[in-house]
Amino acid sequence: MTEEELVGWLDSRWEEALADYTGEPDPEIDRFVDSPIVSIRYAFLTQLLGKYADTGRDLLCLQSGGRGPRVEMSGRWDPRGFCGRVVVPWVQRNQSVLGASADPYVNKPLRRPRLDRRMEALRSRSEWQALVDFLSALQDASDPTMVEDAVLRCLRGIARRLRDQRVDYPVPMRIGLDRLCSILDSYLAVSNGGMRPLIVTTALLRILGRAFSIFSAVESQGVNEPDSASGMPGDIMCYGQDGALALAVEVKGNELTLVELESTMAKARKGRVANILFAAPGLADTDRDAIEARIAEEFAQGSNLYQTSIQSLARSSFMLLDESWRVRFLQSVCEELDARSAQPADRVVFARLLTS
Repeated sequence: MTEEELVGWLDSRWEEALADYTGEPDPEIDRFVDSPIVSIRYAFLTQLLGKYADTGRDLLCLQSGGRGPRVEMSGRWDPRGFCGRVVVPWVQRNQSVLGASADPYVNKPLRRPRLDRRMEALRSRSEWQALVDFLSALQDASDPTMVEDAVLRCLRGIARRLRDQRVDYPVPMRIGLDRLCSILDSYLAVSNGGMRPLIVTTALLRILGRAFSIFSAVESQGVNEPDSASGMPGDIMCYGQDGALALAVEVKGNELTLVELESTMAKARKGRVANILFAAPGLADTDRDAIEARIAEEFAQGSNLYQTSIQSLARSSFMLLDESWRVRFLQSVCEELDARSAQPADRVVFARLLTS
């Protein structure tokens, strides 16, 4: 596998690790991924990836050449150069999750021909020895798929590390409306269990409430918290300047169905809510006529029901506002992501979209 092919494979597996993130610990792997020694974090991923890319490589090799009795050792390669070309750029693209070192193999413990028992003379020798033992077992294993499995476990461990790490959101100083909507389109293309639409809609309504002076407060519940259990008639509750409930918002990652509309209306009647907004991509084709008829019926009885996509609401609203509000909106999304301790994928993807 070429290094270019490996980078593509790594990015793909990383996206899967973020998407499949469960937070379940893997002590054997987490020991290296979360090591207080930056060189160990980098060496763990680098040695594994190098071996995965070329099974003929020695997992414990640290130098491609040199003098001494091991110079003829088979499987020699250059992990330091490999790390600089493949691993360091990947780490930098992902919030420097393993540390900000530009050349982690320059550290003394890795400036030797091979990882071996002589690591015992180093400081933190128990940590280095644990790394040697782990890699030695894989090097001696007869099943080559064990290396791939170790890489995937390592990526899941890095995802867990990212969970507890502050994400740097590079919010631009200014942004065009088309660019803003493009970011929303890309980010909301994967609803991720409904969390992304809920976060974006909450942030949007808070900004619009301030910009147009229409809401004194905006409250939002958890994506998996039933409305009936929370006592809220919607996912998001917007209160007017007089403190009274002004608007209930139901956020949907899918097209709105008649069943969902009826369920929301039952909650709204119980809570005596007259204004309801469905933040949904559209209406389900099979239910469109019935939904439109129900909206007309509810209007005749005093209830106002609206449906619009998050992107449409954002575009039409920011057309009317000074461009500085677009930046405030992006900052609000970032704050909402952190306040909810969103999954690593939700935070990392949004940060990446801000610079792509």
